Parts: sequence; structure tokens; C-alpha cells
Amino acid sequence: MHIIIDDTYSSQKIPGSTYVTGDRRTHVAVAIPDDQVLYLRTEMRSCLEYLQRNHKIQANEFHFVDIYNRNGPWKSLVNKENLGIFDFFASIYEKYNWKVHIQTVDDRTLSDHPSLQTEGIIDGLDISKRSDLSLFLLLVRLKSLYTIEKHGQLTLIVDNRTAGEQGKPVGHGLFSGAGRSFKGSFESSEREPLLQIADFIAFCINRSTHLGLKSSRTETDYAFLELIADMNINCDDLQKVKLKKGFSTSDVDEHHRLDRVSKGLE
Repeated sequence: MHIIIDDTYSSQKIPGSTYVTGDRRTHVAVAIPDDQVLYLRTEMRSCLEYLQRNHKIQANEFHFVDIYNRNGPWKSLVNKENLGIFDFFASIYEKYNWKVHIQTVDDRTLSDHPSLQTEGIIDGLDISKRSDLSLFLLLVRLKSLYTIEKHGQLTLIVDNRTAGEQGKPVGHGLFSGAGRSFKGSFESSEREPLLQIADFIAFCINRSTHLGLKSSRTETDYAFLELIADMNINCDDLQKVKLKKGFSTSDVDEHHRLDRVSKGLE
């Protein structure tokens, strides 16, 4: 089993919401069976080569924020061609419906669980930093879900956050019981195309959160939200709700409140 992980984050200030707090760090893991890996790597590279060849896109990887906003090398995409890229990734996800796992650390996480506000280096991760704590907590969960007995060889690939992390090991302390049946490392999405899938899912989750807090939304925004809904992301950490067009931040907050009540947090 290949488990690919990418991260996403928010600004420090989130206006208008009671439950979506600032300085949010989120890691997203996607579990992909080994026999699909070669095909997916080829598909990722082929799509990028098509865009380079037919749309003169000078990019070595997909940057979904820039694609959505048509910035940088993606500014030449017109007539919702940028959304076509999201349709491509969504169609691949819908075909395989991989299991997705999400871990977020934000202000509310730490107020709900004050014991997490600690310092130390665990398995090379500085858990006093939200970015590292989020990854560490996700790895702890993955360790209990994915075992050698059930899933065979485990290959963990985490998107590197700095150039210095490229190729460095990750998770070997937590997964030490797996011995040689586990391999974990930080890699770049330019070198490892599989990471683009986790990057896509992470962007979808972060963008849908952002759109839920916007005072007004464009037709492109609503089309994107429909695309995410139709994907039916296979994730126990997400809750799908129906909202009328023109919904407000308070409508989103109410669903957050009900979820917290159901979990005994309020």
C-alpha cells in the first residue's frame, strides 16, 4: 500500500466564523493500492505533458491554487479550461474512490485538547509546531489503520515542505515494528507525481472551507463546490451537508456546532 500525504493551511485570521479558526494546519493522506501506482504516475505525467504541448503551460507540476485563480503559467487558460483540470483529477478519484484521512490542528483543536500543547521532538517532528503536530497525529492514526498483516509493504510518501527535506526519512520510528516492510520519505511532487493526488484532495478541502466563509460566491465557486460534492470523498473525517445557494457563514457554523454536540464537545 502506498500512502501519500500533503498539507494545506489557512491564514492566521478567519473573519466571521465561530468554529473555523485561524492558523490552521491540515494534513491529508490518500491510501493507494500498489498495483495502481504505475498507471497513476503515467496519467499525472501525461496530463501535464498535454497541457505543456497544447496550451503552452510552462509548469513542472500542478499548483492548484494558481490553477483555480489562473495565475502564473496558468493565466492562459480561458473559458473555464482551468476547471477542466479539476474535472480530470475528480474523474480519477471517482473511479478509484481511495480512502482519505484528514488531520487538522488549529486554535480550537488545542483548546479542546490542551494536552497537545507540549514541546518535544518525536520521530524527527517538532510537535510544538502545528505543522509537525498535524503530521504526527495523522501518522499515529495511520499506524493503527494500516498494518503489514492486512496491507503488505507500506510506502509512505510525504510532500516535502522545504528543499532540505527532499529524500529524508519520515515515520520510521512510529512504524518501527514493520521493519523492512515500511519505507517512508519526504519527496517533491515534481519528482513523485502521486503526490499531486493528495495535493488535489487537500486543495479541495481547504478551498471548500474558504468558500464556506466567503460573503459572496461566483458561479465558478459554486461549480467547484458541486464538483467536490459529486466526488463523494471516501473519508470518515468529512461530513457531507446540503446548503442552499447563497448560504451564509452562520449556516456553515451551525453544522459545525451540531457536529461538536454529537461528539460531546459542546
